[in-house]
Amino acid sequence: MSPLEVTTRPDGGRAVVRVRGKLDIACADDLRGHLNEARREHGDHLVLDLAALEFMDSGGLSVIVACYKAVTAAGGSLVLAAPRPIVRRALEITGLHRRIPVTQTLEDALAQPDPA
Repeated sequence: MSPLEVTTRPDGGRAVVRVRGKLDIACADDLRGHLNEARREHGDHLVLDLAALEFMDSGGLSVIVACYKAVTAAGGSLVLAAPRPIVRRALEITGLHRRIPVTQTLEDALAQPDPA
């Protein structure tokens, strides 16, 4: 069984992609596939719910960066919601928190203006 669980649900013109478990290089392609599927089914406005993500390495960070570049190039958006301290630290160390919006809670992410 994969250490990573990913679920997607629509919410107000965007897809909420919930990531649970451990995101490392061994399962980064699984997340990439889920994000691509979410974009196909729900469009280019995504919220990545990180509240249940226990660990993320550089493989996971690279998937997030690639997704951010793809959705913004298509006129969409990506918000990272509720990362745990260990995941938030990885975002801060790499400086991604300055490029990709990060919110304290999923509710904060969903309270942002509705996508056009």
